[in-house]
Amino acid sequence: MLASIIYWGIIFVCIAWGLLSIWFSIFYLSRKENGNLWAFAFFNVIAAIVLAISLVIYRTWGFGVTQYSSLIYLVLAILLGLTVIQAILGREPKAKTA
Repeated sequence: MLASIIYWGIIFVCIAWGLLSIWFSIFYLSRKENGNLWAFAFFNVIAAIVLAISLVIYRTWGFGVTQYSSLIYLVLAILLGLTVIQAILGREPKAKTA
């Protein structure tokens, strides 16, 4: 039972982090502060690593957690896609030299 709670807790925390990351990305893009997106891209990578490690642990060791859907794969793909988008949009324009 505890393994199931931890499994779904990790998934829901990563979903919440992804939504929070999207919200802050839109906030910083609207204020033209693109450099802050690099930090969120870094934290998305950390969240994706934690999610991937938990996926490997639960698939390999077999804690008896029934995985009904591929939600964990979807969340992992969204986090990695969001990381790429934030890394691209996080570039600051080069200062023009006179």
